Amino acid sequence: MHELELKKDDPSRIAVLLDACPAGSLTVSVIRPANNLVQHHCEAGRVESHGAGVRVHFHCDDEQVEVCLDMSASEAGLTGKFRASGRGHCMIRLVWTLPEDEDGFAFVPAFMYGNNRGGNSPDATYPQLVDDGEYVPSKPWRADEWLVRADRSSHGTTSVITGSRVYAMGGRDVSIHAGGGVAEKNGIGINAARPRRLTFSLGFMNAPFVYSCLAGRNFVSRPEGCVDLDRAPVESDFFLFCFTHDARHRAAGRLLREAYAFLHDEVGDAGSVADAVPAIAQALVDEAYNPAGVNFDTTILKNTTRIREKVDNNFLTGWCGGTMAAYPLLVAGRQLGNEQWMSCARGVLSNIAENAISARSTLFFENYNSTEKQWNTRGWWYPCLENPGHSGYVNGQACHYLLLAYQLEKDAGIDQPAWRAAANRVLDHVVDTQTAAGGFGYTYSEDDGSILDSDGFSGCWFTPALATLYGITGDNKYLEAATAAMDFYRLHVEAFDASGGPHDIYKSPDEEGILAWINAARIMHEQTGDERFLQDLQTGLDYEFSWKFAYNVVNEVEPLKSLNWCSTGGSVTSVNNSHIHPMGTAVAASILYAVRHTADPYLASRLIDTIRWSLTVYLRDEKHYGWGRRGLINERFCYTDALLVERFDDGSPASTWFCGHCWASASVLEGLAGAILDSEREDRQTVLGG
Repeated sequence: MHELELKKDDPSRIAVLLDACPAGSLTVSVIRPANNLVQHHCEAGRVESHGAGVRVHFHCDDEQVEVCLDMSASEAGLTGKFRASGRGHCMIRLVWTLPEDEDGFAFVPAFMYGNNRGGNSPDATYPQLVDDGEYVPSKPWRADEWLVRADRSSHGTTSVITGSRVYAMGGRDVSIHAGGGVAEKNGIGINAARPRRLTFSLGFMNAPFVYSCLAGRNFVSRPEGCVDLDRAPVESDFFLFCFTHDARHRAAGRLLREAYAFLHDEVGDAGSVADAVPAIAQALVDEAYNPAGVNFDTTILKNTTRIREKVDNNFLTGWCGGTMAAYPLLVAGRQLGNEQWMSCARGVLSNIAENAISARSTLFFENYNSTEKQWNTRGWWYPCLENPGHSGYVNGQACHYLLLAYQLEKDAGIDQPAWRAAANRVLDHVVDTQTAAGGFGYTYSEDDGSILDSDGFSGCWFTPALATLYGITGDNKYLEAATAAMDFYRLHVEAFDASGGPHDIYKSPDEEGILAWINAARIMHEQTGDERFLQDLQTGLDYEFSWKFAYNVVNEVEPLKSLNWCSTGGSVTSVNNSHIHPMGTAVAASILYAVRHTADPYLASRLIDTIRWSLTVYLRDEKHYGWGRRGLINERFCYTDALLVERFDDGSPASTWFCGHCWASASVLEGLAGAILDSEREDRQTVLGG
């Protein structure tokens, strides 16, 4: 265990020491509203040791504000309270300035991964860190410092991971008045240039602006928020971590564990998996299945409060419909003996397997237009592609789910040769075009199936499909291709820089792509028993958990506010799209697999979070979230001041959609049906806790 010390350095700052070696300094400033955001710097006061902890005092006599950090030693540093008292409305900002010679990987879980440059898409407008010399006023998303609400981070954390150290601080998303009651949202921040700075504040500032993904659509977010010290003193849970490490992914994983241990909130009892699975499956069949496309509608508008403006005649092969919805429906049907669900799923899978492969490219078409009766590559994401063509994401996923469905049927004594043959045909072509480094394409040519764009994590979806195909055929060709792909994508996963999974995020760092890796690592471990793949699974889960909330945010916007909705266990989609979505549930069986092979209580707790959260997102009753029939699920839950674009009838903002989404239902169904439902039957505590 390292020793983190705080000592008064000079009248304005407190020195931070790690094992008696310099680790930067702490300063505090007071910022008043309507005062051009001028910072009034506090003087450093006394440092008092108490038991296993320390109290550090700051004071700003001109502003009549007193600040105290009251903390105790922990394995990773110091944890405790950040308190302030005094006069008026203000923000109280604590800044940790790191040593001048220290630089590294900026890590704000669910918000900043390195500089957030991702795949360097020319259309990227998500928050990015740049050095001062690179700042361009016409591109405000490229800034030398970002200050945001603390609830932008899934762990309330801002950090820098250097070559040998982790510097991190953070805390709750809100500060509380003495005696109770929320005072204000807290803030965090991080800069790009040296000396690196980490910021945590009582009250918050959004700078350089309130990022919301959709320009001009954020009508309700505030640029800043202040605490009211006249009402009462305020405080927040707070931590200051500093420790050494030997690899970035292990550093990030430990930081997440430490923050989780300090901040974790439980999700309340939301019912059972046994109740959820049939409700979700039946709603998917009744409300989303469309005979005209022999497929599922991507957006479910029937029996919702939304007005159906137009009929969407396009149906998808994977990602947001098609195989990714049909496979879990088949699992649920097999498990619960429901012939209707199985018949529906088989029809979708067979239609895609028998009709969706392009003779020119030997790849799956991504989209079917039922009006023109034409298969094509023009999925709704097509305009977002830099090099348009076939999607590696959709093709990999289609192969993955077709082969899983084939194996499921085979185990039940039913042969589905067309499903295997279609996936096999596409995968043979993909192996032939695999890059020398082991990667697969983000997009492929419609003419000959060659790789057009290899930049991005999309193609990782071919890896679990190849691992499954190896298990089916025993052909080492597929194992070798999958192993080479694991070696290639491992570099990105261990760098905590898995960018460019889905096609609507302009190659930003994201959560969706890692789901392919998690599935691949589990299947490779199942097939080979090689322990490195179990380690790969744990590393992938660490990255996934960086997007998964450790605590429950204080909801400010309806309907989540009145529902006292829980964010713990929900995963943010990407730094481009700042909302929680249900896709993280899809790998619940892989989390369970890791729990069983490691007996790690941390992983067990994360699994329980995931399952309990998943049970809160489907409509348990008619119009549970203000819309729709029982069993439907939508894709968006707004946990912070972003993407608040849906509106109630009176024009006020809504923190969720008023419609369903096929893939949202499918993701939750995939996670809950199969292994998780079986586990609930055998030992409820494993998946739902005590």
